[in-house]
Amino acid sequence: MRKRRLGFVLAMCLLIVVSLGAAGNVEPTAPAPQGPQLAPTFAGGWPYSIPPTGHFNMFVANAIELKFWREMHQLPLALYLNATGEYTPMLATDWNIDDASTVMTVNLRSDAKWLTGEKVTAKDVWTTFYVYRLVGNPAWTYISDVTVVSDTQVKFGIKSATPLFIRNVLRKPIVDTLTYGSYAEKTAELVKKGLDSTSQEWKNLVADFNSFRPTLVNSSGPYYIDPAKVSQASIEMPLNPNSFLADKVKFKTLTIYNGDVPDLTPLVLSGKIDYLTHVFPASSMQAFERAGYTFVQLPGVDGLAIYFNHALAPLGDVRVRQAIAHVIDRNRIGQLALPGVSVGVKYATGLGDSVTESWVDVSKLNTYPVDFAKAEALLKEAGLSKRNNVWYLANGRPFELALQCPSGWADASTAATEAAQQLTAFGIKTTFHGIESTQRTPNINSGKFELAMSFFGTGQPHPMYAYEGPLLASNTGAAGVGISFPMVQKTSLGEVNFNTLIQDSVKGWDVDQQKKIISKLAIAFSETLPVLPLYSKQARNLTSNGLRTIWEGPENLYLNSAGDDNFVVYQLLHGMIKAK
Repeated sequence: MRKRRLGFVLAMCLLIVVSLGAAGNVEPTAPAPQGPQLAPTFAGGWPYSIPPTGHFNMFVANAIELKFWREMHQLPLALYLNATGEYTPMLATDWNIDDASTVMTVNLRSDAKWLTGEKVTAKDVWTTFYVYRLVGNPAWTYISDVTVVSDTQVKFGIKSATPLFIRNVLRKPIVDTLTYGSYAEKTAELVKKGLDSTSQEWKNLVADFNSFRPTLVNSSGPYYIDPAKVSQASIEMPLNPNSFLADKVKFKTLTIYNGDVPDLTPLVLSGKIDYLTHVFPASSMQAFERAGYTFVQLPGVDGLAIYFNHALAPLGDVRVRQAIAHVIDRNRIGQLALPGVSVGVKYATGLGDSVTESWVDVSKLNTYPVDFAKAEALLKEAGLSKRNNVWYLANGRPFELALQCPSGWADASTAATEAAQQLTAFGIKTTFHGIESTQRTPNINSGKFELAMSFFGTGQPHPMYAYEGPLLASNTGAAGVGISFPMVQKTSLGEVNFNTLIQDSVKGWDVDQQKKIISKLAIAFSETLPVLPLYSKQARNLTSNGLRTIWEGPENLYLNSAGDDNFVVYQLLHGMIKAK
């Protein structure tokens, strides 16, 4: 009987949604909030595809979710502040973990509502995470189960005690049961039968879900996506009067312009933009500054590095890698690669410098200053010799290298060319080898390189993620031999096992203990140099602060990642940005 009633309710809801769609507009169920007069719009930008390629299934590729702007229409349980390592409640009011670290209980706001008028409840949270379970989201690496206790309380079973569990629970945008509930229920039924993603039934449900195209994007945030206002040029998101944040934000609409740098440049010059994360050429940024725009300088948390093929002599000798580190002038490369954005790396830990200084005992790090005498001594210890300004291997052959880099990566190509010239001037003839960007990963995975430009660092709050790329994905987890770096190494700290350190670095809730492990991991990385970080990108995000808008809030907000925990989203949701 209950299922029949539920089916009737869902059918009626669907009829309402279809009727709204036929009218070409979504009419909120509450009147617009009264209060101070709001400014017309806050404008940002992000590339998206319009229908039919773009769609409103937020879990499937080509969804019109708008990256970090999604949190303006579909709120998570909490936001994150990198400066303090703390979470700020959104849909949740509070949360706690039991003494045995087996369950996390999350309590929800009682005044949160969807655009369609229903309350946001624990069933919506359950629905969200069971859909994530269906599509194989990594959150379920840490979650064992999700249980609805009441409308305002939900419990998460803890599979693995780690801060990554908390992040995966609190930072996921929550969707509504009205739209996605049937798929969550079907997933739960498969789980009860003991089936998983390897079963044909599961695969069939995933295929069905991947073709699911909702006509409504239900919103809990202060704005909502109206399909009738999605165009090739922009998306105008009206105010959601049902949101508990509707009287907090300072703008009537949120406008997201479609496109990348060439599309958005004229909009900036015409004064229509308030915030962008896009990286513009130095000449454009100078023009923007003359027009009155300002920039937020972000800490460099990731960038480009030289990957060594450790299977090739003499690159497998740590003394040779250290010598190369003493030859290459990383500061100069940072100045040349992308002026105004790229900065030479100080610490060769595999982390951005700001992350290193927060997590690592930097007094124990070798910063590898340019030191030709030290480089020569290291190479001679490794059995190489120098004659007529040319370095020779022990077998009498010249020590020559090729440095691969995607030709289309302008900043990386500049950096690689400069690094090759510096090594050549020192006596190690190094040639720049331009490749297609699509060949970068396959070449590294298969070991078809000597030196190669690729990524290091992470924008995620936990440093562990920075080591997954070079040490796992491009090494032990590569679809091939990868960089062939042995994961057990002798260091000044004794013998270390990088696999063990990576695993231990995220265990438990004690961040101080994790810092000790990350510090050991970073020091060992710096000494053994599986890769050599060259420069980070300290991106400058464009803002209209002082021109069209006034931005408030603590400066340490800008320590947040622009992509993963965007500070402008935090400021808008807390009413910290208003029209000038």
